[in-house]
Amino acid sequence: MLRLVTCLAALASSAVAASKNPLDVTLVSEVRAVAPGQPFHLGLRLKAPDGFHSYWKNPGIVGLATRADWSLPEGFTAGAIQWPAPQLVKMADYTAQGYRGETLLIIPITPPATLDGPTVTLNAKVSWMCCSTSCHHANDVPFSITLPVAAAAEPDPTTAGLFRTERARVPRPDPAWSSSFERNGDTVTLTLTPAVPSTARKVADLGTIRFFTGDGQIDSDQPQGLTTGPGETVRLTLRLSDTGPKNPVGLPGVLHAENGWHQSGGPTHIEIQ
Repeated sequence: MLRLVTCLAALASSAVAASKNPLDVTLVSEVRAVAPGQPFHLGLRLKAPDGFHSYWKNPGIVGLATRADWSLPEGFTAGAIQWPAPQLVKMADYTAQGYRGETLLIIPITPPATLDGPTVTLNAKVSWMCCSTSCHHANDVPFSITLPVAAAAEPDPTTAGLFRTERARVPRPDPAWSSSFERNGDTVTLTLTPAVPSTARKVADLGTIRFFTGDGQIDSDQPQGLTTGPGETVRLTLRLSDTGPKNPVGLPGVLHAENGWHQSGGPTHIEIQ
């Protein structure tokens, strides 16, 4: 507990007000026109300068996830953010879960069945934290995008490649692998076995393996022990976090394999529940 308190104190003391936050954030659209009842996607495009990072939906033991609070026209709804796979990042000496460089947080938007007027304006207040050896917190920054209304949604060719690339980075469950876990004191043992041996990559060829905690249950700053065998079995020994959920259900998160989980290569990240 003392280590965690010290860690959180370091984060709090490093959060500074800055006239210019290091993270470049823009709101972009996958379509250049919206249509009644036809869902589309917006994206928060995050660009961190060298040496800085933003945070995943669960940052680990330090950091704050990016958040968007929407103010939409009547009848519009915004779905949950689709998060690309996280990376290991360093806030000072602490290991967390986030994004270096550029990433896109994808948000599904559903319009109502009827739309009045030639345009619609979508507003959000976005909060984020950008860190390196110090942290910069931006809170409730206003963003807005106005799109014309058409009979059919029109894809925007200028953003199509960005959305396609980032959507492919969103982890999904993989039927080629099965997982189970067992809690023992302050650790969890996560076991992986091939469910479809003809598809799953041989354990010896997976490369470096890492588990990213989806609910803060696992301490992101602790080493993860790896053992293999018998046969094509992988076991990760994970240390529980002092601040994780008190009565967790399951072990949600993302598993990374350096060389991909399939014999053909990717995906390099898979979601487990």
